[in-house]
Amino acid sequence: MTSQKRLSSLNFLFQNRTLEAAQRTGFILAVLGRTVAVTLLAFVFLWGYHYPVNIVIFAFTLFLASLGLVALISTRTRFEIYARYAFFCTDAVLVSLVLTFVPLSSGDSIPQNLVFLTSRVQYYYLVIAASILTLSPWLVVWTGANCVLGLTFSTAWIVHSMPEMLSFSDLAPSPSREVFYNVVLNPNFIGIESRIEEGLIMTTLTGIAAVAVHRARSVASARLEAEERRRQIQRLFGKYVPSSVIGDLASDGQLAPQIRDATLLFADVEGFTALSENLDPSAVISLLNGLFSSVSTVVSSHGGLVVNYFGDAVIAAFNLPLACDDHELRAVRAAQEILQVLADTKFDGHRIKLRIGIASGPVAAGTVGSEDKLSFTLYGDTVNLSQRLEALNKKLGTSCLLCGRTFERLGGHIVGLRSFGEMAVRNRDKPVAIYALANAVPTHRG
Repeated sequence: MTSQKRLSSLNFLFQNRTLEAAQRTGFILAVLGRTVAVTLLAFVFLWGYHYPVNIVIFAFTLFLASLGLVALISTRTRFEIYARYAFFCTDAVLVSLVLTFVPLSSGDSIPQNLVFLTSRVQYYYLVIAASILTLSPWLVVWTGANCVLGLTFSTAWIVHSMPEMLSFSDLAPSPSREVFYNVVLNPNFIGIESRIEEGLIMTTLTGIAAVAVHRARSVASARLEAEERRRQIQRLFGKYVPSSVIGDLASDGQLAPQIRDATLLFADVEGFTALSENLDPSAVISLLNGLFSSVSTVVSSHGGLVVNYFGDAVIAAFNLPLACDDHELRAVRAAQEILQVLADTKFDGHRIKLRIGIASGPVAAGTVGSEDKLSFTLYGDTVNLSQRLEALNKKLGTSCLLCGRTFERLGGHIVGLRSFGEMAVRNRDKPVAIYALANAVPTHRG
């Protein structure tokens, strides 16, 4: 699996876990909201019915309210997803049972079809609305489908038990008021057309709610992906790049694999082996930390970025991944300042010398690594050339060498450059024009 695929896989897992946590929270809110709503209905029934029927209805409704809390037991278990579907299916079934079988009065028998003149059908919409809180489009569709099926069952059951049925189709065209009253206000009137209309409205509402939840998830996923990308950039570059620059990297997608014309600065400590032999490991680390901190500060001030460290060596890039104009000039000036800092500074009481190689040309870059560790890495002939030039300093007795391509793009802004002509460089078929910084040529060879 490539690093890019691993990165995508990690992003996918991160988004799934975050969305799952949001769904769990939404489900808990739906259960608690349902409990509160049904409890309030219980008190309404207590006030709306006569004693002692109101006590029975009140107690039964409170039981239904508390019954929903059982679903919370399933959270963070392997049955959690199934419990959510069962919860909303159960609520749709309960509404259907209330609609179909709960009498309208404790007195004389009232035709059950008159239940459609009450607000009981509206309970279905509360169930669908609660399912939206789960942020699951499929759960919304499931809930809406159960509500529509419940309404269909209730209507069919009530119609089946009616000795006679009247509907809008029994009205004559342009009926008189008296005829309209006789049909619509008849105890046997059920208005099948209205029940079909309610089912269609419920279906449409479910579809709209599911699409809205899907869109909300898409927006949330995009934000999570952007946030995770920003965190990755922060982990890779946060110590050396201002936060404003990190924002630009995140928005420009600079972590994607790319090839760009850039200038690389490769620096290695001169005589590091001999120096480290006389120091404790902790002293060596402290010395290198101080050195690299100074180098990174200089590189950053010139618009470059320290990309990686290799033991006592460091590689910095200009115009990759941070875009900058005149990257050749910036790299050379950074090298001049680094050499000046080393000449003026002691690190833990030691004088440090660097050999620097600077090369310009196309560079491939991208994030590579494992699921646990990612690194921004540079590839290509320009990377190799900068390393070869750094090593060639030892042979020529110089401190900083640059290739002809870098020299050609300096535009005369750096004076006193010394030319060594074209020289053979290891692993290259053609010789390379080489130049040295005037203030980087020591009086003796080290």
